[in-house]
Amino acid sequence: MKKDTGRALSLSVYTEMGFLPMCTSFVEHGALAFGLDERGATALTLAVEEIFSYLCRISSPDRGVTIRSSSRRYYNLVEISCPVKDFDMRLFNLTARVSAEDETALEQMGLLIASRFVDRLNVTQGPDNGILLSLVKEKSYPEADQIMTMHPKEVSRFSLIRPQPELLKIITTAVKGLYPPYLFPKAFLYPGKVVDMVEGGEYEALAATGPDGSVGGALLWHWVSEKTVECFGPYLFGQAKGSAISGELMEACIGAIAKSPALGLVSLLPTDELPREHFEDLGTLTLFDEKGNGTALTAYFRQMHEDPGAYSWCHPELEPFLRSQYGRLAMPREILFVRDLGETKSPFSVLSVNIERSGNKATIRPVRSGKDMQENLIGHLSLLKKESLKNVFFVMDLGIPWQTEFTHPLLQSGFSPRVVVPYGGEGDQVIFQLGA
Repeated sequence: MKKDTGRALSLSVYTEMGFLPMCTSFVEHGALAFGLDERGATALTLAVEEIFSYLCRISSPDRGVTIRSSSRRYYNLVEISCPVKDFDMRLFNLTARVSAEDETALEQMGLLIASRFVDRLNVTQGPDNGILLSLVKEKSYPEADQIMTMHPKEVSRFSLIRPQPELLKIITTAVKGLYPPYLFPKAFLYPGKVVDMVEGGEYEALAATGPDGSVGGALLWHWVSEKTVECFGPYLFGQAKGSAISGELMEACIGAIAKSPALGLVSLLPTDELPREHFEDLGTLTLFDEKGNGTALTAYFRQMHEDPGAYSWCHPELEPFLRSQYGRLAMPREILFVRDLGETKSPFSVLSVNIERSGNKATIRPVRSGKDMQENLIGHLSLLKKESLKNVFFVMDLGIPWQTEFTHPLLQSGFSPRVVVPYGGEGDQVIFQLGA
């Protein structure tokens, strides 16, 4: 699969407020040219304005800042890199609040505002040990129109095709109408968005159609890392139990991925139609509805090529779970322990939260560790409880050592490790679930 890397523009300036109009004009006009609507472009511009202003306040005027804007069909990505080391990111937390009595916090209020203007914000280490902030603003799409719903009927003879945009929109609308929200990604609520994802190369799609063009089933997949692909489905429409369509779709997907460098294929949202004989069990999550009734959802994995082995960073409290899973799945891993030996830690941690109200769930990911990890995690859980979300997950990347520092706070807060996703990120990922 070849992703559409899109078009990109870049601007390099210095951390002086005199350059602010140039930066905001660059971001706004670039976003509009890349297809964001005026509202989205304005929000992205305001976020960059607040971040650049903050960088000017904490940096000497000779520091360089590079702003890169690029288009990915369904979203605009702005990356800001600057060689600063004292960037306080705690206001990027969902729980962040600013007190009118705290002058320092008031100076940082712009970061809080910026984080609320974009759909996703990530912070990593940039060049010269500085920071790289990635801001994502997605295009606006209408929700699925029920007028587009197909009338399912059984298909006895079929062929596999790559669905054209109009058919793909009908397929995603049908999936929303026939399957519960926990069995398809949030993007499926917006058929036009799925079309852009497929056209841009981020997703692949297959459909089984009969001689008259009727659709019997579909399957989609995408890369989650450089080594792992995730599939969604198979989704069947009006077919009898045991239909050959699901097997044919899965075989075609596996055949396509086998030609790539992917080491594994995972299914984290498997439908009943997924041919289990192709996969190994990765572990089970429990999805709770609004009444508290739970549905077990088993994650599956298929190895596509020989696994060369890897290192996994691990907190001592996570070791028993990892050794059990690695042994059961015969995964060649060497475990390296992360221990606190008195080195200086950042005082504040940062967490990102993705809320999917349609699926009644929230997924937390660490952005930075810090001394307040336990307190910060509890604060986020308190907020999510007020939102009445029944399913709370935490995703930890074992290829990034500092992320494992969240293990003890997670276990103390009622999370338990449930699933290991081979090469789901920089390394293997562990999915923790709260209260399951």
